[in-house]
Amino acid sequence: GLGDVYKRQDLPEHKIWKDKFMTNEKSIERLTEVLETLIDSSDGYQKATEVAERDVFKNFFTQRAAARRAMAAEVKSEIRQLGGKPDDEGSILAKMHRMFLTISAAVQGGDDAAIKAVDTGEEYLRDQIEKAMKSDDLGLSEKAMLGNFQGELRADERLIDYLEEAAD
Repeated sequence: GLGDVYKRQDLPEHKIWKDKFMTNEKSIERLTEVLETLIDSSDGYQKATEVAERDVFKNFFTQRAAARRAMAAEVKSEIRQLGGKPDDEGSILAKMHRMFLTISAAVQGGDDAAIKAVDTGEEYLRDQIEKAMKSDDLGLSEKAMLGNFQGELRADERLIDYLEEAAD
């Protein structure tokens, strides 16, 4: 009968649960790395807005900061669905190696320096997402979300290239 099927299974219930939990833990770790980079990115764009001189740059940076915050919110919700507790923005920014911090140092350089600093940060963000996509730790829904992000980041990359031309 049905009871026999369960008895014959190689994995006891708790083992299955433990594997699922371990998988989630790895996924949460991986998504947390992406979350940290997104928050750092959003913060970097915010700083770039303060540094930029021309409105076209200020507007681009403001929109990107908002877009990165929206991505971060999606990642946080995904982490919660996996049973994790995402760190709050403040604590993330406090412990980050701050990819985008160079922007503050670029204040003298105006638009040109800001867009170059943003470009560097974006490259790092794209790498982080790429790394997460290649990892076996993430399920289909997480990878689908990151895939959408990649599309948006590619479009941003083209805009940044265009703005770099304009800044020269």
